[in-house]
Amino acid sequence: MNTANDWLGLVNLLGNVGFPVLLAGYLMLQFEKRIQSLEGVVKGLRDELVDKEELEKKIEHYGKKLKEKEESKKTDVS
Repeated sequence: MNTANDWLGLVNLLGNVGFPVLLAGYLMLQFEKRIQSLEGVVKGLRDELVDKEELEKKIEHYGKKLKEKEESKKTDVS
């Protein structure tokens, strides 16, 4: 009789705790997929930002070179 009560207690425990554990596991997997997707988007945006900053630096560098050439031409002509 003691084993029957043990089994009933185990079934009751699984009934009370099993569903929340299963639900938590399912939600964790779903959130993990979404977090990985968002992580990919953030990495893509970071890469684009880095590329943009590098391009702006190059443009600024070439702009300075162009101004220096124009100024040197003005001083040569004078």
